[in-house]
This record gives sequence, C-alpha cells and structure tokens, in this order.
Amino acid sequence: VGVQVSGGTEAVRYFVSAEDELEVGVMSLPEFERTRMDSSGLKIYPWTSRPNQMGRRSLRSNLNATLSPKLDLGMSTNFINVAQRYSLESNATAGLGSHPFGGPGTRNNGTVSGLGTPLNGYRAWTPGYMWQEKTAQEVNRFIWSGQANYRPTSWLSTRAAVGNDWTGRNDENILLRGEGPPLTATTRLGSRGLNRVYINNLTVDLGATATYDFLGFQNKTTVGAQYIGYQFTSASTGSNQLAPGSQNVASGTQLSVGEGTTRQKTFGTFIEQALAWRDRLFLTAAVRSDQNSAFGTNFQSIVYPKASMSYLISEEDWWKAPSWVNTMRLRYAYGQSGVQPGPNDALRYYSAGITSVSNADQPTITQAALGNPDLKPERSAEHEMGFETQMLGSRLSLDVTYYSKITTDALYSAVLPPSFGSVASQLRNLASVKNSGVEVSINAQLVQKDVFGWDVNVASSANDNKVVSLGNTPPQLGTTSRIVAGYPIAGLWARPITGWQDKNGDGLLTYYTDAARNEVFVGDSAIFRGYATPRYMTTLTNGWDFLSKKLRVQTMWDWRSGGKWYNNTERIRCTRPNCSGRNNMKADFIDQATNIAANEHAARTLDGFFQSGAFVRLREASLQYTFSNDMAKRLLRGRSLSAVVTARNLKLWTKYRGTDPESGYNTNDGTEAPSEFQTVGPPSYFIMRFNIGF
Repeated sequence: VGVQVSGGTEAVRYFVSAEDELEVGVMSLPEFERTRMDSSGLKIYPWTSRPNQMGRRSLRSNLNATLSPKLDLGMSTNFINVAQRYSLESNATAGLGSHPFGGPGTRNNGTVSGLGTPLNGYRAWTPGYMWQEKTAQEVNRFIWSGQANYRPTSWLSTRAAVGNDWTGRNDENILLRGEGPPLTATTRLGSRGLNRVYINNLTVDLGATATYDFLGFQNKTTVGAQYIGYQFTSASTGSNQLAPGSQNVASGTQLSVGEGTTRQKTFGTFIEQALAWRDRLFLTAAVRSDQNSAFGTNFQSIVYPKASMSYLISEEDWWKAPSWVNTMRLRYAYGQSGVQPGPNDALRYYSAGITSVSNADQPTITQAALGNPDLKPERSAEHEMGFETQMLGSRLSLDVTYYSKITTDALYSAVLPPSFGSVASQLRNLASVKNSGVEVSINAQLVQKDVFGWDVNVASSANDNKVVSLGNTPPQLGTTSRIVAGYPIAGLWARPITGWQDKNGDGLLTYYTDAARNEVFVGDSAIFRGYATPRYMTTLTNGWDFLSKKLRVQTMWDWRSGGKWYNNTERIRCTRPNCSGRNNMKADFIDQATNIAANEHAARTLDGFFQSGAFVRLREASLQYTFSNDMAKRLLRGRSLSAVVTARNLKLWTKYRGTDPESGYNTNDGTEAPSEFQTVGPPSYFIMRFNIGF
C-alpha cells in the first residue's frame, strides 16, 4: 500500500510519500510436520509455520524553496524500515536445501537420528526441526540531504550539497534448548546470537560552473570538490547451551563476543571544461584527483582524466543521407576511474586471541596481515565509441556502442614464501584485466493508431574479459575456477570428459582401469572449459496499446548464452548417492559419464557438472487498464484510476540439467565461479496494483 501527496506554490513545493509492504515467502510447514508437532505438544512458532517473511515500510519527503531569483534550497529525507525472517537454505548443513535434494526420493527412508520421527524422504531431518530456529534481521535506514544553488551573476552558478546515509542493522537468532535439528551432540542444547551493525556515509559536494561564449563556442567551466566519510561499526555476542526455557544470551555456558570498527575517507577535486558549437558538436575534457585513507602510506593521490565528443553530423549541410534517416549522432569518450583498496588492505594489523599458558588462559596477538605501504587503487582506462540514429520519422531508433576497458594495477593476492611466518599472502597492485564488448539498443514504434499501437525494444550485448597479466605471480587455482593470464576471470577449468562408449552394449557405462574395457574417457590435464557467466544477453520488450491507449499489454523476454553454470547440486547428490546418473538404470549416457568421471574414474573430474547456462525466460508480462476520469470520479470520487496486473518469471526454456541457471550460490566478488549448490531459482510473482489519484 502506498500513498503520495504533492503540492505547494511557485516559491515552495513539497512531496511526501509513504509505503507499507508485506511479503510472505512460498515455503510453509508441511502438513505431516504440523501433525507431528501438534501430536507431540510442540509449539509451532510463526517462523516455524512460515519461515520467510519480509515487511518493508518507507517514508519519503522532498521540500524545495525558491527564496529569490538567485537562490533556491532543497531538502529531502527518506526513512526505510525492513524487518525480515528467513530460514537457513542452500548448502547450510542445517538448511533446507541440503535435505530435500539429499533425500533418496522415497518416503520410507528411516527416522531422524536419535529422535525417531519419520524422515518422509528428507535426508537427515525434516523442516519442522530446522525451522524451530528463528533467524531474523531488522534494518533501519535514514537518508537525508540538503542542497543550495546560488547564482550570483547570469554567467556563474554555485552549488553546495551535504547528505548522510545512516543504516542500523540488527541480526538475531534463537534456538531454545530441546529444539532444532540433531546437527551435533550440543545443537539441541540451545543457542542465541545477537549482532549490531551501524554504517554511516557522509557526503559533501561543492561546485561552481561558469557559462560564457568564446571564439564561437558556448563554454562551460566547472570546478568542484567532494568529501566522503565512511564508518562501519559492529558488535556481536553469542552463546551456546542455554539454560532450560531461557532466551537470554547470558544464560549460555559457552559465550563469545566480537567487535569491529572500520573507517574510510575520500577527498577529491575536479575541473571540467565543456564546449558546444552550433548545437551539434559537443566536446568535454576533465581531470579529477582523489585521495583516500585506504591508500598505502607511500602513495598519496591519483589523477583520473577523461574526454568526450558528441557530433550531430546530420545537422551539417554536407550530410547526405536517405530521406528515411532523420538524425545521426557520433559519440566517443575516454575516461579513467579507480577502485579503492579495502579500508584495511594497506595496514599491517594483528588479531587478538586467547591461548593456554601453564594451564591458564592468556591474551595473545598474532599477525593477521602484512600490509603494503605501496598499495594504490586499481586504475581502469576505457574507450567507448558508437552512434545514435533516428529513422522513419523518428519511429525507429538505433544505438550502437563499443567499449574497451583495460584495468591496470589490479589488486591481487601474491603468495609469500614460508619465511614470512603466519601470513601466507600480501595484497599488491600486480594484475591487469581487459574487458570489451558491444551493446546495441533498438526502439521501434511499429504501429501508431488510436485503436492499436505496437512498440518494441531490443537491448543486446556481447561481452568478453580476460586476465592480461598477473605480474609474474602464479595463477590462483581453485577447485572449479582459476585466475590465469590469457583467460577469463574465474573461468571454469577441469580435465575434460573426452567421450564414452558402451562397449558391451548393456546400456550402462562402466569405468575400468583396463583401457581395453574402460567405457568413460577423461583427459590428462585440466584445461579451460568455459566462461562462468553469460557472454551474450538480449532483452526483448513488446508493448501493445488498445482502446485509445486505455489498455496496455506488455511482455519482457530474456535470453542469456555463452557461459556455463556449475551444477554443484548434482555433484553432491552423486556422492550420497541419490543422483540419476548413479541410481537410474535408464539414465542418459551423459549423466552416467558425469557421475563416473567425478566419483570412479582415476582422474576425478568435475567437467560434466559444468553445464550450458543458456536460457530463454519469459521475465515479465503485464496488463494495465486506465479508467476514464469520469469513471474514477464515479467509483471512488477520485481524479484518476488505473489497474495493473503483473506476472514475473513465468516460464523458463533451457537445456541446463539443474534446477535453474539463475540459482546463484556464490556470486559475490567475481573471483569464484557462480554455481547452483542446493539452491532454487527465482520465484514466480503475481501482482495486482491499483493506482488512485485524488
């Protein structure tokens, strides 16, 4: 539910909006679990019945005042509260994903260890046990900003803006004594955890712009300075083995505490010169200098230049083009930017702990990071060029862009020799990475009639990346992905399954150490097997208007290709074993070979679990009807009324053999290959919304 109000005078204008949202997840306690818990007299908590729920409330306001022709002020605030609870999922041992994916597929598979209740097809315990634990988070966020614009003369304008973004986050979990899954010998003795996090971002932005004519050009010179202050503070406490009936963290016999504070500050200045000639040629050049507290002590500041050109050549008299081409604009831009190191990456620091000395606990410190006084930000230099054109009476537009970006001084963990002691690596500016690609956007108004309209938008891209250099340091080798010069970041690597042959014709592949009898063949060395993310992406949006644009129907389709997805769910299922390639006598040869190569072949390769992540998805379909003003007044005494029905994630077409090629498990920092690991895909949503104006 949302409401917004706006109004005011020419001098003072205001806007206020409020929104309240409640979403309950699709998972609920199975009926057999509800029966078991009721018959045993066990309390069914709200989070046990429906473990996933989110409530979101927001209040936003804008106030703008024109005090004089030279001075105007603006103020905005935004408060957001999000309260949610959720269950452990994915690959967490006590989470949901591990147990339905790990079950044998039959209901009569025994009982929960030590508790004697039926498993009903789940692997080690049923949802009622795991959902007895409450895991919740509440976030309060308050954002405010103020801005003043002062124009002392007709050619000079100045601005000053200050803003603050504050976030307070409370995380909690509670598992009462005698509840929860039998994960370990002490899990059901209870646990309690509390975590408080406060994040503050302060921003100050000052600038001045002079506008003037010189040598036939319209000139605009801008200077400015910016300051950003960031602080992260956390405090956590937890305990295990709670007293019976207690929810207090102090009642546990095993206590743990932790705290941390991180600060980072950035100060930057810039100057920009923009020129315009006859409203068709636009040139811009700028330079920016940044200082950051995360830089090493031997590195003080960095300078980033940029330049751009935009030329509307269709305005020139010499431009000769077919009559159906209305406008043509050429674009080129070059710019540099940076990625700062983490707040503590350049620092040598230590970790505090406790150790036993003469049978007594003593405080200790150990070196946690070596630090690097020469650490500096990653620097990216990007060229971008393209064109924009409108055709057929501006009913068709085409936008084409090519980009090429080189990142140097990329942050990379260099492996240190054992003589350095407890620190195994040091973050250095060693690597370089290249990204390039083409982006195309097409907008077409195919039909423009009162009774019927049809518009189409196509956005497509092809992207490529590779590691150019690792600075003479060895590659990073992971279980499934590697960072190797000449190959994509976190590309998938494995010994390839080179083929299979059912030599005895029994429909079952078998591995033998005897090469003459062996039926599954694997390469000797690990090679690059594919990109871990899609290289090619296209979004197609169709819109149809009916009844003089009162009724609009719209669909959005997504296509992704050029990457592989690591089916880690099937990998772990084949080790239990409960995967088709291992248990199904009629399984396809590819599934049989995948299982044998991973679990029986001497090579032990995961290659078969790297599967094509290509898909087509009907991402969204919507229908909107706008009622006449008379109807809105007659029905609700309102000024306007519209109704919108939206459905999202309706249908998926893919050859991927897992649950969903968008069921990401580890997609955090770009160095680990994304995978599906006992996760599920995005849910389908069906939404109805009414918009009422008064």
